[in-house]
Amino acid sequence: MSYIKKNYFFISSLILLSLVLRFYNLNLDDLWLDELASLWVADPNISLSETLERNIEINIGSHLVFTIILKYFFLLFGYDPNIARFVPLFFGIISVPLIIYLTKIISKNSSWLLVGFLISINYYSISYSQELRSYSLIFFLSLLNLIFFLKILDKKNFLYNVLFYLTSLIAAINHIFIFIILFSQILFLFIFYRADKKIFVLINFNILAIFISYLLFMHDSLLTQMAIKEFWIEQVKIDFFINYYFSRFFGSKIMGLIYLSILFYLLWGGKKILLNHSNKLVLFLLILINSYFLPIIYGLISRPILTDRYIIFVLIPIFILISVLIFKLENKKTKKIILIILIISTLANNYIEIFERKNTKPEFKKSILFIKDTNSQNLMLSDNSNLINNLISNYIKLITVKNSEFKFHSNLDNSSLESIWVMCYLPTTAFTCDKPLVLNGDFVRKRGVKFNLIKLELYEVINNLD
Repeated sequence: MSYIKKNYFFISSLILLSLVLRFYNLNLDDLWLDELASLWVADPNISLSETLERNIEINIGSHLVFTIILKYFFLLFGYDPNIARFVPLFFGIISVPLIIYLTKIISKNSSWLLVGFLISINYYSISYSQELRSYSLIFFLSLLNLIFFLKILDKKNFLYNVLFYLTSLIAAINHIFIFIILFSQILFLFIFYRADKKIFVLINFNILAIFISYLLFMHDSLLTQMAIKEFWIEQVKIDFFINYYFSRFFGSKIMGLIYLSILFYLLWGGKKILLNHSNKLVLFLLILINSYFLPIIYGLISRPILTDRYIIFVLIPIFILISVLIFKLENKKTKKIILIILIISTLANNYIEIFERKNTKPEFKKSILFIKDTNSQNLMLSDNSNLINNLISNYIKLITVKNSEFKFHSNLDNSSLESIWVMCYLPTTAFTCDKPLVLNGDFVRKRGVKFNLIKLELYEVINNLD
């Protein structure tokens, strides 16, 4: 770790930069539906077995590790939505020094500095460090998997084998897409390590043990997932093959085109390096290809499963391949031009994304504050599934717990109320806000107020109308 002492200032600066950017506007947005699900499943007031049941019901078994971590975080620090995002924030921040370290294992040049800088300011990584879902944890565990895998290749240490097994199993239990990385590692061993029988057999046996352990732990979850006939993800369209989610990963179609063009240029120009001198880079190329290829093939055979956040770990090979191959360019002028284009465009785009960010999630808190300033302190949710209303009501109760006058109603006694606000979370109500069935004919609509993705409707008993 001598390079840490030599470059302590730069590494510390990158970690500080990632911390500031990920902490900035951490709770600007309220929780959206998936985050409400995480909050509800990780309720510290229910038993662990109930948590596991809820996780199967909501997440079909995925995000299990994150859910358990979140549950015990709430047990330690309180069941408060305002601090919940500190959990994904933590994993987002510590991933920065890990990817720097991983890059340093692969290449001895200064490419780690570029990787650290790009991941620190990458808005996609920042946004999922600020979202109450497990994607920053997936990214973190993927890095650990890759670090221990490469350590096994270099040192053949028993401890690294154990750590590789544990982190990979934990990662797979949290999200099944981690098997894409494991499959890529098997291919990599087959290509380059068939002659080294000790390494080849040891790691493949380890991966087999991970798979068997996963089946033992996640058997019910896997059966539940396989039984799903309809899924919310759509089949990829033809325009996907000119973008590969790069517009999502890097903030816009223009930025996606810049990164994709640079990556293709470097891969084509560095094909001899990839195949002859820097074999470890082939692992990252395999992960990059398989992250798209395997889910697409599965989608054609069964049902579509590919979406950008499921393969968030693909940022690791993208950043590493780009950075390492840039510093291996022999033409200094070309190297400078690519670096200037990459750094300036990324800074400009991410400045807009981070510091001119607009609210894109439902404004529950603004809605509640508005109701508190009106004559009616009664609130109920629009007609929806019991599950969705459980998620929303749980959040509302947590953010209004200090307001003694505010009353949230789930079972309504019409005769006891003169007025009530109805809240509609528009993405779950087909962007309409109809009168709930439990409100009888005496209640008529008085007024409506719109917030981002939320609509409030005030109903009053007709006898009390002027």
